[in-house]
Amino acid sequence: MIPVKRLSAAKTRLTPLPTARRADLALAFVHDCVVAASAAAEVAQVLVVTADPDAARSLSGLGARIVPEPTPSRAVVMAGSAEHERLQDRLNAAISFGAERSRQERPDLRVGALTGDLPSLRTRELSAVLNLGAAIEGRSFVPDAAGTGTTLLLSSAIGVLDPQFGLHSRDRHASSGAVELLGAGGSVRQDVDTLTDLEAALRLGVGAHTAHEIGLGLMQGTVRSFDPATRGGTVLLDDGTELPYDAAAFDAGGLRLARIGQRVALRADGQGRITALTLATLPLPD
Repeated sequence: MIPVKRLSAAKTRLTPLPTARRADLALAFVHDCVVAASAAAEVAQVLVVTADPDAARSLSGLGARIVPEPTPSRAVVMAGSAEHERLQDRLNAAISFGAERSRQERPDLRVGALTGDLPSLRTRELSAVLNLGAAIEGRSFVPDAAGTGTTLLLSSAIGVLDPQFGLHSRDRHASSGAVELLGAGGSVRQDVDTLTDLEAALRLGVGAHTAHEIGLGLMQGTVRSFDPATRGGTVLLDDGTELPYDAAAFDAGGLRLARIGQRVALRADGQGRITALTLATLPLPD
């Protein structure tokens, strides 16, 4: 389950970027999270809890199930004396609401709350940490790269989640009895709140949507499949995402053949479709 706040209020610490730019980046981040999580064999479904209609429409197109975030009660709105406390209360209320919806519909599943600002998230690293958590009866969590927050919280075997997201959530989750999962891959921990965080995520390698949004356009990956008859196939990106390419994309890069395991450079559009690919050592045509 991934909570997504209204895009107009997202990623306010990504200054000096304007509001619209921050909103576009926030949506790209969560796109890549949904893609990576959906590809994990351990994930039966991805729920997105949001009150933002644009985010709901876009993420449902990726296969996420949308749970409309309820209007917060007066008790939640008034809770706390500072803005961050009110936002924190609303976030945890939204997560709890989504967790309860999941338990009602699929009581056979354990619930996990994943932050939506992990643009480098790799499916294999998420799978590894989910398997670690599945071996623990109680709640468990993954701290963020800074060591103060939380990027993933897993429920207990009987379905208790008790989210404590917000400032110093690592300490609060640990104090509430959740077990810290050690050895989680960097892509599961590298959330993005600041431009410095974004630079760190870029060093790890970001997903197709984020790469397109920040203007990289160019990515690298490994040929996963190739059909000489159709000149189409798939490429496995460095973040674990598998993207298809067709004859038009293959021809745009000037290749004649591709072999399994070959390193390629590629360009993708905003929907994550490959529009051109060529050898990693060659430049892509304009």
